[in-house]
Amino acid sequence: MSTRRSLFAVTALAAVGSGGAMAQGPADPAQLVVVMDRYAAALRSGNVDALVALYTPNGVFMREDMPAAVGREALKAAYGEIFAALKVDLAFSIQETEVVGDMAWLRSTSKGRVKILSSGTETTNSFDELVVFRRDQAGWKIRSYMYGSNQPGAQSSK
Repeated sequence: MSTRRSLFAVTALAAVGSGGAMAQGPADPAQLVVVMDRYAAALRSGNVDALVALYTPNGVFMREDMPAAVGREALKAAYGEIFAALKVDLAFSIQETEVVGDMAWLRSTSKGRVKILSSGTETTNSFDELVVFRRDQAGWKIRSYMYGSNQPGAQSSK
């Protein structure tokens, strides 16, 4: 790992560990953590509009065994489909970040409960995520979000 990437990763992890109490400049990886906190809150509340607002206009959401959802309307449809079938409560743990100019990425893991609304069945699930960000006038937005189960042999939750 390059010295620069190591510095960014350590800075971001320190920000997570300190609750984000660091001063936040325009390239501060802690700002990515704030976006992920908002993402987790919107997932818990089933708020499609709040989730879509976190994405760039051409944002991409990639789920296992499903076509990529590209753009605001496709994102609304994808998240609407998820919340029609599932209640999701995940906590994210940021593993590493990197910020370069107006682009950034982070790798995270998440764990929590997923409830299938039609049956009431609840399971504990865990996932790996890779999130690419782009900074615009409004701040950091999700450009691409990809996740997959990190439970060997587990069926994905869509």
